[in-house]
Amino acid sequence: MKIRNFVTGAIVAAAVAATAACGSDDGGSDLPPVPTAGSSTSAASGSTSSADGGMTDPNKVPSIKALNEMLETALDPKVDASEKTELVEGSEADPKLFDQLVKAAKDNPDVTYKIKPPVTKNGPKKAKVKVEVKVPGNPAQPIDAAIVYDNGRWKLSKSTVCPLLSANDVDSVLCADDSPSSSAKASKKKSS
Repeated sequence: MKIRNFVTGAIVAAAVAATAACGSDDGGSDLPPVPTAGSSTSAASGSTSSADGGMTDPNKVPSIKALNEMLETALDPKVDASEKTELVEGSEADPKLFDQLVKAAKDNPDVTYKIKPPVTKNGPKKAKVKVEVKVPGNPAQPIDAAIVYDNGRWKLSKSTVCPLLSANDVDSVLCADDSPSSSAKASKKKSS
């Protein structure tokens, strides 16, 4: 059960980090950059959107390199959860969600995940990407993730996060105003 919960956590974390934006150089946002873990990046240096892997350019999908660097940020225990809310659409409603992901990564160090090319446009200010999750003893699983451009940066879409959380019985305020079917599911779980 620990691995099953982590697989979803890993998928969410990978997608979260992968689709998050690192800096804000869009000309109008006052949001601070989200620090990356491990290596220094051009995004951390405060350079233009092309140098930050396209994370702050609404007209260009982010680079795979920038998305994988965001994966490190999402799982970095040294980065405060409140700073990670720039990674997921609407996650300021539940910043503690990132603490759960960090714990899951620590509890399951053999599970790996990586953002794989390509990142493709999926409409105005929308894109999609594949997250490859590898659990020991199993083949790598590609998972679809949607990203959106929101508040000056690319972020993981709630439409990707909430079904993953729901599938693993994780309640989050982030998903409180989702579809009636998820509300019915939540009501059913509470009455059990």
